[in-house]
Formats: sequence, C-alpha cells, structure tokens
Amino acid sequence: MQTRAGPHAQGFILIMVLAMLVVLALLASSIALISERVRDEQVDRQRQFQDALDMASTHATVGYLLTSQRMTFAGLTIDDQIVRTADEEYLRDDEFSRFSLAPVGNEIRLDGTVYQGIGRVAFALQDDRGLIGVNWGWPPWLDRVFEHAGVAASERNTLPNLLLDYQDIDDLYRLNSAERDAYVREGRPPPSNRTLATPLELRRVMGWGEALSSFDDLAIMDTFTVARSPSINVNTAPARVLRTLTGVDEAAAQRIIAVRSVAALMDISVLGQILGTMPPESEMLFLYPSDSGVLKLWSADGGTVRVLHWTITPIDDGSQPWHLRQPWHIDYEFTLAQSKHADQAVARPTQAAIFAESVPAP
Repeated sequence: MQTRAGPHAQGFILIMVLAMLVVLALLASSIALISERVRDEQVDRQRQFQDALDMASTHATVGYLLTSQRMTFAGLTIDDQIVRTADEEYLRDDEFSRFSLAPVGNEIRLDGTVYQGIGRVAFALQDDRGLIGVNWGWPPWLDRVFEHAGVAASERNTLPNLLLDYQDIDDLYRLNSAERDAYVREGRPPPSNRTLATPLELRRVMGWGEALSSFDDLAIMDTFTVARSPSINVNTAPARVLRTLTGVDEAAAQRIIAVRSVAALMDISVLGQILGTMPPESEMLFLYPSDSGVLKLWSADGGTVRVLHWTITPIDDGSQPWHLRQPWHIDYEFTLAQSKHADQAVARPTQAAIFAESVPAP
C-alpha cells in the first residue's frame, strides 16, 4: 500500500531544499570572494615586485648616466651632443674638445624636477649645491629658513650655538646652548661631537627639532645638505632655498625658476637682471652643479620614497672598500613617507633612450 507524504512533510522537504540552496549559494559566493581576494593579492604582489625591479633598474640607469655623462649649467647630459660658446669654440682643440659647460637642451635637471623612470617609477635628482649646507653654510641663510617657517627671532638666535655645541668635542657651553649633561637631563641621545652625517640628524639637535616641527622629513632633505658646500647654486636651488638670498621673496624666487626652466643661467649677472639688483652675497653663488646630490625614487602608487645621497668618485678614496674603484657610491639611504606639503608633480619624460620599457618580472 503506497503512502503519500502529508503537507507538513512536503513543506519540511521544501524548506530543507531551500536551506541547502542557500548554503550552496553562500558557499559559492565565499569561494568566489576568496578567489577574487587571492587573485587581487597575487596581482598586487606582482605589481610590487615589478615596481621594485623597475626602481632598481631606474636607480642603476641614473647611476650609469651620472658616471658616464658630463654636466652643464642646465644639468646632466644624456648623450654626446656638445654646444660650445663662442669662446669655447675659439679655444677648441683636440684635448679639450669634449668639454663644454654650455647647455645642450636635453639635460636631466638637478633641481628636483620629477622625471618618468622605468615602468611606473618616477625619480628626481637634486644637486647638493642647490641646498643649504648645515655644516658649512652661511648663518644668515639658515636663519632665513626658520624666519620664513615662522620661528620667533628669540628661538632662531639660539640655533647656531646649539648646533656648534652638538658638533664640537668639548663640554664647554656657548651662550644659550646645551652640552651632553643637558641632553642627558632631557632624556635625549648625547651630542655626536662631529659634523652632521645626514640632514635628518638635525632633529636630534636640541632646539633644532622644535624649530623644524613644521618640516616633514622630505622637506628637510629638500632644504639642507651635509655636503661641504658653503655656496648656493642658483640653477638648482628650490624656491625655499632661493628665498634665503638677500632681497628674494617668493615672487622673485618663482621668477628665477621660470627663467632657468627656459634657459639655465650661464652668467651670475643675469640674476641681477631678474631681481633688479644683485644680492650682496653674490660671490657665494654658483651656477654649476657639484659632484654630489640626492636621488629620490618612488612608485606611481605613492607610498614611500626611497632617498639616496650619491657622490661621484672617479678615484675612490677607499672609505668604503666594497665600492673600491667604483665611479660613484651611496653615502646614506632612507625610506621616507611622501611629503604632506608638496603637490604631486606630473613626471615628465626624459629624452634619454636608455630609459626604455621595463623588463617584465618573472
């Protein structure tokens, strides 16, 4: 005798079927979400690996150009083109025919201009001579940096002595200054008793860390240098540095930048024409870059910035044996957060063929 399920049993079966369908749908959705997340993580890892490869390639390419190409008033050349002034052409001979300081027109600028590197990597080069030397710089320039940052004159007046007592080897106090015992009382690391090794060491100097409170780390690196440079290169100095020159305000600094972006200054008298008068410290101003500077590298995704200080060393002094006989070396390196105060400049392409497409990561 065949029995037929009642309506309650049929309803229960229907509920069970629907429940199973819901479970299967949730399971399928979870699997899809997990698969998508795994795929996205794989894509991110691949992109990060590709960016790291492109950053290393850009670093090596810039290093190759720094050690194989000459510099002009406008920056780093990218090929063997030469433009000579009339005087250079008159004095030309076989021995010096490859040397000229006159701009070619396709140089990589050394004033922090942002360039497109390999792949999605951007880079910028900054000449040390375009920054203010904290170890050997002219005191009025240092004072004006903090004046423009809104630091009170009473605080600014103490900064030079605080820096000198941080650097000298004795424990004798200068006026309104601090030595080892004062640092210990405040729980600070003691003074190094030597010249600063990096610009970021300024944060350790009593009084200077407070004066630099409005500067992020990149802003410090974009303003100061520890290189033996008591001068300023007008062709490579950023606006913040140009504004430390006597009689130069923000508008005048932007005029200098606008003029040199069209044609690098080749005679310091041009500065007087731009400003209407020559700064009294004109004898300390340069137009040609030094043999050291800063290289910044970062990905198009933003995030951190790799900052390296380089020095060209055709004859290495042996200070770093692992760089012996290398034409350049890295003095120090940081990984810093993007500057909060700087606008993201659009990276311009270089005219160097060596910056080709990136090599795909394996």
